[in-house]
Amino acid sequence: MPYILKHETTGLIAAATLRNIYDLDYYGAEWWTSEDEALQVAAGRSQWHPVHITEAKLKILNVKLNNNQNRSLFLNEDGTLRIEFSSAD
Repeated sequence: MPYILKHETTGLIAAATLRNIYDLDYYGAEWWTSEDEALQVAAGRSQWHPVHITEAKLKILNVKLNNNQNRSLFLNEDGTLRIEFSSAD
């Protein structure tokens, strides 16, 4: 089961350019296969902590990000998702 990183204060989900199984780059939610891996990465980032999610939820996160670096995805306390858009430079 995947783990993502969520910012404690804002609810922002960590996202980055990743590589899929077809060796293509895409912008999506960063994820790790174990909590230990996610904890190691979170240790280097202030106020971030791992959150366990299902693979189906991870797919939804990536659909919401839509391979667009101008989108930020937030996980609210009630479990709902919120997207914010930034203008392209």
